[in-house]
Amino acid sequence: MKNEKVVIGVDMGATHIRICVMDMRGDVLVTERKKTSEILTQGLVHGLITFCERFLSTAIECIVVGLPAAISADRKRVLSVPNLSVSQEELDQLSSSLSQHFHCAVFLERDVNLQMIYDIHHYKLTDKLVLAAYLGSGMGFAIWNKGHLFIGAHGVAGELGHIPYGDEDIRCGCGNYGCLETTCSGIALKRWFEHNQFDYPIDLIFKKSSQETFIQDYLVQAAKAISTAVNLFDSEVLILGGGVMDMQDFPIEKLKSLIGKYVRKPLPYNELKILKAESSSFNGAIGAALYAQSCER
Repeated sequence: MKNEKVVIGVDMGATHIRICVMDMRGDVLVTERKKTSEILTQGLVHGLITFCERFLSTAIECIVVGLPAAISADRKRVLSVPNLSVSQEELDQLSSSLSQHFHCAVFLERDVNLQMIYDIHHYKLTDKLVLAAYLGSGMGFAIWNKGHLFIGAHGVAGELGHIPYGDEDIRCGCGNYGCLETTCSGIALKRWFEHNQFDYPIDLIFKKSSQETFIQDYLVQAAKAISTAVNLFDSEVLILGGGVMDMQDFPIEKLKSLIGKYVRKPLPYNELKILKAESSSFNGAIGAALYAQSCER
């Protein structure tokens, strides 16, 4: 690698950790992934340091680490991360330890925000009011307000998956009962699939079972939640994506139609632009690197 300053984006998921090394012109120099379990066997901080150092021979300007977590408003602390087997002590040390080791600014961020940042740059939407809904394991949601992430007073804005619009008898991973994610998420979809013991792989669920009442209700719930957010924020653009929406034969046009049904008329309905998110496993890491370029040093 050339001897020049770079930024690093890290996307830390429950299964894989992905890295993107980017120069200050925005050119991607390296993308790589490793199993999260392999990183964590070394301890979170040491594992990430070792992973990052494999690709570096130059000074780092900034590091942004994305996690499936609630992050403090100063973007330095992890408040909760239900799907990673990491101690709170390790999480508390993450930002400061990386900063001390690499002698650079380090920020933490919600992984869904970084996916949105990638899509915003891809579609050249930085000057727009954009909402993004990523239906994956949960219902990820992010807000971009004309050049800036909207994170709320405490850093935890955008938790659409945790509005009380689900099954009151099911406890969500966040600890509450009745969150949207209890009935409208990849986890809920898998639960229904396994309960019915279908004789086909789950990847074909929308191809084989699209007319099932559960699937039809699932789409309506997603549409109602997403359109509620559009009505609240009066957004110019809505981005739709996530692992569930990337599945074979997912009825994306049906979902768009349902969202249109519930979005308020004449506005924002008449002016709302709906886009499909780019699908790539490295988008979160690239989004993190893009964001690292703009973070205050």
